[in-house]
Order: sequence, then C-alpha cells, then structure tokens
Amino acid sequence: MRLKYVLSLLRIMKIPGFFPLMKDWQALVRLHFIYAALEAGLLEALSTPLSRDDCIRQLKISRPELLDALLDVGLASGELARRDGKFSLRGKRSQAMTGRAGDMLSAMVQANITYYHAAYFHAAERLQGAPLGDDLEKIGDLVARFSKIGEPVIKQFLTGLATGKKPMRVLDVGCGSGIHLKTIAEVNPEATGIGVDVDPQVVEQGRSNMKAWVLGERFQIVAGDIRLAPGEAGGPFDLVTLLNILYYFPPPERLGLLRQLRSLLSEQGRLALAMNFHGRGKDLASAHLNLVNCSLKGLEPLPDLDETALLLKDAGFSRVEIQNLIPGSSYYGMAAEP
Repeated sequence: MRLKYVLSLLRIMKIPGFFPLMKDWQALVRLHFIYAALEAGLLEALSTPLSRDDCIRQLKISRPELLDALLDVGLASGELARRDGKFSLRGKRSQAMTGRAGDMLSAMVQANITYYHAAYFHAAERLQGAPLGDDLEKIGDLVARFSKIGEPVIKQFLTGLATGKKPMRVLDVGCGSGIHLKTIAEVNPEATGIGVDVDPQVVEQGRSNMKAWVLGERFQIVAGDIRLAPGEAGGPFDLVTLLNILYYFPPPERLGLLRQLRSLLSEQGRLALAMNFHGRGKDLASAHLNLVNCSLKGLEPLPDLDETALLLKDAGFSRVEIQNLIPGSSYYGMAAEP
C-alpha cells in the first residue's frame, strides 16, 4: 500500500467518533441481513447446508443476483459460512433464529426493523406535526410473539400470586398469546379463567395456543374490550392481570378502568400489573419503547411508577406492593389488594 493511502486512512481513523459509529453501523447491517434472510426463508433453508443452486430452487428465487448479494453480506458479516460450495449458518444470532426460541427472537428482529425503525425514521416529520403511525392494528400478532421474551420474569411474579390459591379464577386483560395463562396453569393446577384481547388475530393465536397446550377446557380466550365488559368476563376473579398494556389506555380512562377491574375481584382477590414504566433517561429499553409509543396512534407515553401507585389507591385498592422485576431497569410489577 502506498504511503499516501496509509496517511489518508489514518486521517479518517482520527475523526472523533469514527470507531464507535463503525461498530454501530456493522451491527445495523448485520441486523438488516438477519431480517432480510429471515423474511426470505433463507435462514430456515440454511439450517441444512445448501449450494447456491439449491437455494434458488428451494426458495423459488427469480433474481439470483440479489440472492448472491444477500449471501455475500451474510458471509462478510460472519453470519454465514461457505464450505465445499455450500452455505450454512455460522453466526450465533442467525442460528438462534432457527432454535428453540427462534420465533420469539425473530419477532424481536422483525419489530425493530419495521415499526420500531419507523418511529425513528419518521421522528423529524412527526415532531413537526405529521400524522402518527397507524400500524397498531397490524402489529398485534408480532407484539404478542416477541413479548414472550419477558415471560421468565413475569413467571416469577405470577408464581408468587397464583401458587397455593385453590380454587383460583383468573382474568387476563390483553392476554396476547395466552402465555401468562399458561404460566398460571403450571403453578396452580386448579386455576381456570378467561383471557380477553381486542385484536381478533391475537385472539386466534391465543385460542390455538390453548388447544396446543391442552388448556382449552380451563381457559377461554374471548375477543372484546374490557372497558365494554364482555359478557364472559363477569366476576368475581381471584386474580386479574394487566400486563404490559396500561399504556394502551388514555390517562383519563385509567382510573375508571382500575375501578372496574377492582369491582371484578373477589374479596381476597388481587390485581397484578406489570410493565416498563418511564425510565427518566436511565433505562434505554424503556426510553426506546416510550419513543415508539409516542409515535403510534393508540398508544400513550409510558406511565410514571409513583403516579400509577397513587392511581391504584384512588381506585380503591387499600394495599399496593411494588417489586422491581428486572434489577437496574424501570420494569416493575405491582400487586394491588382491595
């Protein structure tokens, strides 16, 4: 290499912030590759090593040059390997997409490349008054899929509330995939109840899961808005769960919602509420979620922890226990008693 090129490169490398930004750029390219390969079916196909021609036939590729370009990005990013003319998955991230937790992790990637990305892409124009995103009705199934990532934490929270209560009738508001009902069923064999969700597509996912988990006789999944009191959601319930959805309700409606849920509780019943609260600049995950919430129609900014505790008191709950479910984060659980 000629000295003049070395000197030019050194000048570039001395630009403040160059190296951190290059690392961020590489991570961004890798994430976009994983998304494209996932959507194209390439990651699933390459769980078994395939040649380029095999990929073309199996995936019904009509633009081989674009496949070549995508494969090249996979090789350059370290996500793919090539040996003896066959491509295979090499990177841990791509391998994880086809593993046990593949669907959940895939949904996380899909969310961040689509509507999470859109919140930033359109931020400047929306700051100036452009219409907010109108994707909420389209992303319910995706949200239900990647929300499973927090299940181990929620499971610990619910275990303490559901264990040993016999019998127990449960109402899961915004039940999503039904995963929380499954958790309760595992820790309390005598638990039965209802899951309610406004998204018909999510309701179908929940019903399908109940059938697959052999829980259809114990838990019913219904479509409806809890504020309109679906007939199947009549109390009393020993446990009402409101997990990761309070920010779907406008602030003026929350007191009435919490009073309504309190009225559905049995004498010894409890309301379990958990979610990301506003992190006030100290929690990147919450800040990221909050920006997306502020950018989409039908969502509200993340609630404040202390204000929510006071709201529960105003709704008639006599005791509110607060737990930090993820240390160092603003993800909290609240157990409220009438």
